[in-house]
Amino acid sequence: MPQPKVLSQSFHDAGLKLAANIKPCLLQDHPMYQQLAEQQLFIRDSEQDAPERSCFWDDEGSHLDFTNPATVKWWQDNVTSQLLEMGIDSTLNDNNEYEVWDVEARCFGFGKPIAIKHIRPVMPLLMMRASMEAQQRFAPEKRPYLISRSGCAGMQRYVQTWSGDNRTNWITLRYNIRMGVGMNLSGLYNVGQDVGGFYGDKPDAELFVRWVQNGVMHPRFTIHSWNDDHTVNEPWMYPEVTPAIRDAIALRYRLLPYLYTQLWHASQDDEPMLRPTFLDHEHDTVTFQETDDFLLGRNLLVASVVEQGQRQVYLPKNGSGWYDFYTGTWFSGGQTITLDAPLERLPLLVRAGAMLPTSARLKHVEHQTDDQRDLLLFPPCGKGQDSGLLFEDDGETHVWQQGNALWLHWNITSDNSRIDVTFTQEGDFAPAWKRLHVRLPAQDQRTLYINGEAQSHWDRA
Repeated sequence: MPQPKVLSQSFHDAGLKLAANIKPCLLQDHPMYQQLAEQQLFIRDSEQDAPERSCFWDDEGSHLDFTNPATVKWWQDNVTSQLLEMGIDSTLNDNNEYEVWDVEARCFGFGKPIAIKHIRPVMPLLMMRASMEAQQRFAPEKRPYLISRSGCAGMQRYVQTWSGDNRTNWITLRYNIRMGVGMNLSGLYNVGQDVGGFYGDKPDAELFVRWVQNGVMHPRFTIHSWNDDHTVNEPWMYPEVTPAIRDAIALRYRLLPYLYTQLWHASQDDEPMLRPTFLDHEHDTVTFQETDDFLLGRNLLVASVVEQGQRQVYLPKNGSGWYDFYTGTWFSGGQTITLDAPLERLPLLVRAGAMLPTSARLKHVEHQTDDQRDLLLFPPCGKGQDSGLLFEDDGETHVWQQGNALWLHWNITSDNSRIDVTFTQEGDFAPAWKRLHVRLPAQDQRTLYINGEAQSHWDRA
C-alpha cells in the first residue's frame, strides 16, 4: 500500500526537500475533469457553453480559470490535501504558459468576463499566487519556496524561475548567460537554466562540465533534461569527468554564504545577483561591448567557458584591480588577460577589496551543523579601503524580521605594511560557527590586524 507520508519523511531524514510538479490544465481523461467542468472552474469556450479545449501534452484538456475565486479555492484545497499534508514541501508550477487555442475563450474575470487573449500572462501569476497562499496557510511560520516556468512582471514576488526548455549546444550555454543577466536587470533575480540542456542530443563530457561550472554560479542550479535519445543528464553520466562535476558543485556549497547574502541584498535592496560588468563600471566603455562574462554580486567576476579552447577575459577598470580566485595573483583592471582554463576549473576573479564568506559544509544545507565560516580576504593592493556584509539566519522562517538574524559588517583599510579589518555585528541570531577564519592570499605578507589586534602569519594563512 502506498505510504506517501512515510516516503516524504524518508527524504526529509536524508536532508532533502520535495517539490511537486503541478499543471493548470486537466486532460479530458483526468478523474476530476467532469466534476470541475460541471462547477465551471475552467476557462469557457467562446462560442459554446462548455470548457475550452486545447492541445496539452499528448491529448486535449481544459485550463483552470484562476480569475474565478471558486477555482482558486479548489486549487488551494487540493494543493494542501494532496501535497502539503503528504509531506511535499513546495510547488513547481509548470506548463503554465496558457496556450489556449481559442483566443476569445472567456475567463470569469473576477465577475467581469474577459477574453483570455487580454490576460494570458496574468494567469500564471494568479496560479503561482494561489499556490503560495496555500503554502503560507499550511506553514505560516515558514518562508514559502515556489518555482514557476512562466509568468509576467511581478512573478519575482512569488517564485524562482528559469529560462525554459533549452537546446543542448554551446550556443545555448552562451546565450542562457545573457538571458539570466537580462532577467536580473528586469527584476527577476532568483533564476537559472536547465543545466546541460533540456532537449536535443545529450551533451558531450566537455560541454556538460562547462555547463555545470556555469550553472553553479546562478541562483537556481538544476540539472534537468529530456534528451532525444531518452537518456537523462546526471552528474555521474561521464565517469571520466565526474571529479570535475563534483568539484564544481562543491564550489557552490562553499560559496553558499556569499550567494545567500547576495539573495538577501536582492530581496531588500533590489540589487541584481547576476550583473553585467557595465552595471558597476559604467565609466569603462569596454564593458558595454558584448561579453560572456558576468558578475555574481559586486565582487565575483565569472568567466564561464562557453566554447572550446582558452579563455580570455576583460577586467573592468575598478581602481583596485582583480585577483585570481585560485592562485591569488593580482591583475590591474582595464586589460584583457588570458586565463588557464583546464577542464576542471571555472575561471573566477575577485574584486580587490572584497572579502568572500565561505562554508566548509558540502552536504545538504543545514544551519545547525554549518559550523565553519572562512572569510577569503582579497585586500586592496597598497593603500585603500572597502567594506562588506555577511547575512545569516535560519534560512526558513520569518524571525529575521524581528532581528533574529546576523548582519556582520566589516571595514577594510590598508597600506603597504598593514591590513586592518574591523568587524561590527547586528542581530540576535547565533550561528553554528563560533570563530571566523580570515584568509589572505599566500603572497601577501602584510601584517593583518583584526579589530586592532595583530594576527600571526599562521592564524591568517
